[in-house]
Amino acid sequence: MTLKELADRLGADLQGDGEKVINALASLEEAKDDELAFLANVRYTQKMAETSAGAVIVAADYQGPGENLLRCQDPYFGYREAMVLFYGFREHPIVGMHPTACVDATAEVDASVALGAHVTISRGATVDPGTVIYPGVFVGPGCRVGRDCVLYPNVCLYDGSVLGNRVTVHANSSIGVDGFGYATHTCDDGVVRHDKIPPVGWVELEDDVEIGSCCAIERATMGPTVIGAGTKFADLVAIGHGTKLGKHCLMVSQAGIAGSTVVGNYCVFAGQAGVVGHIRIGDGVRVGAQAGVTGDLDSDVEVLGSPAIPRVEAGRSYTLISRLPEMRANLRKLSKDVERLRARIADLEGGQEQV
Repeated sequence: MTLKELADRLGADLQGDGEKVINALASLEEAKDDELAFLANVRYTQKMAETSAGAVIVAADYQGPGENLLRCQDPYFGYREAMVLFYGFREHPIVGMHPTACVDATAEVDASVALGAHVTISRGATVDPGTVIYPGVFVGPGCRVGRDCVLYPNVCLYDGSVLGNRVTVHANSSIGVDGFGYATHTCDDGVVRHDKIPPVGWVELEDDVEIGSCCAIERATMGPTVIGAGTKFADLVAIGHGTKLGKHCLMVSQAGIAGSTVVGNYCVFAGQAGVVGHIRIGDGVRVGAQAGVTGDLDSDVEVLGSPAIPRVEAGRSYTLISRLPEMRANLRKLSKDVERLRARIADLEGGQEQV
């Protein structure tokens, strides 16, 4: 594709040779003369003088080196659009129904649905047109799977799980597992027991949700656990029973939210961020890596640390941490100086009494 064609397709302003042909995309460090790279993070601006890329997607207001540039208002989205143009999305190899797939007689599966080997569709389940189900997937009783969904190998949908349209669940994730609900009590013989509370709720994944690999979303004790439309999970994310997660949120790997928490829209939880149960988090909240949220958060705040505190305060605190050894040494010295002064004062006071 020529740079002029690319610029037209991306809605970008072209600076440079419009007839130059681009054959692929690559990073700034690795791109060759016939490949397109992108610059979306200013930290990598210095690499622009070193890259061998034939052209680079940059911000509209970029000022710096570069012979062939595609200027976009959002260079990262421009890169995404170029990736779609050149490579498209994964083409699923499954067509029709594999002979080892097991579909209950009461299930309603559209004829266009692709079922891989050893898929199980249980009684009363429904699967809408265009959905692709990879080998080893279990769709439990009464589940509802919307249009154009993709369930990758060994996904498990427990009974009653509801998936909207265009939902993707990656390999080995479990939707609708029993919530961590137990009543702890002391028996007549003095033994303390944790007796299971039967969960009768379910999980709902709204339209355009994507769940990463090895995630677990618990069913509620009563009512639904909800993952809002457009929300995306990385791998190894855990959601507690009864949680309501808003629309277009991002959950990075190993983040977790305990049960009965209500989260607003457009929130971001970085890697290993944790949230206690039974709290409310507003819209647009950003929780930093390894942060621990222990209380309600207003909308549009950014927090770090454990317990999580506002980012500015956390930055000051972390700055002090590096100075703790120096501060400790100074404190010891001050303590010794104070002791010497006290001794000197005591000597002076004793001498005055004798006089």
